[in-house]
Parts: sequence; C-alpha cells; structure tokens
Amino acid sequence: MPRPRIALALGSGGWKGMAHIGVLRALAEAEIRPAVYAGSSVGALVAAAAAHDISLVEIEALAERLLRDPLFRVDVAGLLRHGRRARSLYRSAPLRRLCAELFGDTTFGDLRTRVVVSTVDVETAALLCWGLPSLPDAPVADAVYASCAIPGFLPPGRVRGRRCMDGAVLDPLALGGVAPLADLVIAVVLDVPPAGAGAPAFATAHTLWWHAQAIVMRRLAHDTIARWKGPPLMVLRLGLGGVDPVQAREPGPLIQAGYEAARRALAEWEGGAPAAGGIGESTPVT
Repeated sequence: MPRPRIALALGSGGWKGMAHIGVLRALAEAEIRPAVYAGSSVGALVAAAAAHDISLVEIEALAERLLRDPLFRVDVAGLLRHGRRARSLYRSAPLRRLCAELFGDTTFGDLRTRVVVSTVDVETAALLCWGLPSLPDAPVADAVYASCAIPGFLPPGRVRGRRCMDGAVLDPLALGGVAPLADLVIAVVLDVPPAGAGAPAFATAHTLWWHAQAIVMRRLAHDTIARWKGPPLMVLRLGLGGVDPVQAREPGPLIQAGYEAARRALAEWEGGAPAAGGIGESTPVT
C-alpha cells in the first residue's frame, strides 16, 4: 500500500511558533515525513525551513539566535520622522534579512518538498496561497516575509508584484488550498487559552491589541475547522495563551511543549484517522 500523503499545516502565533519546532521533532522521531508543508505567519517561516531541508538542529539554533537578536525592533526613526504616517511600528529589515539568509533566491518550484505559504492581498483582500499551481512561481523569501507581516506591526511585502500581508488575517491555520494535496492533514493550533484562564491584565495597548487578535484568530480557526470538507483533519492544540507573541523568551520550553503535545497526539491517534471530511482533535496541552 502506498504511504498516505500527509500535509502539516503550522498555524500563526508569533513567538509561540517556536513550539512548531518541537512538533517537527516529534514527527521525525515517529518517522512521519510530510509530503506537504503549509504555514501562516510564523508557521510559514518554520514550514518553509522544513521544506527547504534545513535541519532541526539548525532551526533550533536559529530560535536561540532570535532570542539574542530579536526580529521585532521598534522603528524609532520612522516613527519620529513620519509620526502617524509611519508604515509600521517595527522595522522590517531584521525579518527581511532572516528570510534572505534562510532561502536566498530559492523559488517554490526549486523545492523538493512542496510548501504552501498563505498571505492576504492588501488591495483585493484575497487569500493568496503561494506554492499552489494557481499562482505563479515566486521567491520563498518574499512570500514568507509577507506572511509574517502583521498589519500595523510590519509593512506589507511584495510577492510577484502583489502587495501582501500576514496570512493569519484570513487563514490562521494555513489550511487554504491544502486539501487537494494530501490524504491526511495535521493542523497545529498554538493559541488555545489555558483552562480557566481569565482575561489578561490590560496594562498596555500592546497587551489589549494582542488579546483582541487572539479572539479573532480563535474564531477564524474555529470556523475554518467547522467548515472543513477535505481529507481527514487531525487538529493538534497547544495551550500557549499566556505567551507574548512578540516578546522573545527562552525557546526551549516552547519547543518542548510542542514536542510533548505532538507525542501525546500521535499516541491518541494510533486508533486511526477519521473518515474523509472527519476531524480528530487532540487533548489541549498547556
């Protein structure tokens, strides 16, 4: 019997996305090699790195480096120069440099393993899933940057002439366009609030903004899963609601949380996947 084509869809969540690295490690130990990777926002960065055959050791080292050299740096000069007309709160250069370093001039057509990166067209509000045959081939670095370009925080990016922003605006689970490419889809949801958790203390505008974003993303994710009509969908949930998406922290515990959640989910799913159009969900791990 041929092995099923597995798609791994890595959801959005900012710094919480370091947990995706642990998921990759658990799948590798179980000898599960996805035929398709998909990602939205930080999930796009990790998914594209995996599809580009960047090793887990290198990806983990990158996470440690980002702790010392964070991507999110306030664009003080831009804010002073342009005030309310500033394009974004944070500088785009650190993330652009990282994408160029990881992927260079590689296009989606150059990759041996398919990756789908979700972005949103700023002008048309259309979901654009780069890496699908319906869109022209494009540089992976451009699409990954655009998928991570949180509105207001980072300026949009150009991908084949189209101005694109964070894929999580419409596709936080990176499931757009993946269904025809796989026999089984595993979706990783990062932003599940811990059981019994109350609202955070809204000490800053930053905290309130992210809390509002989390509410929207959870609703989008819930509706996306509820409408799913594709192959069996296995949803892996992590309770990382208390982790700041922008403030870098020690990645080790997040990577370990992703690893343990994936191992537990794989054990729960040993009984088999649901039928086509069916959904299986892991027990949320906090």
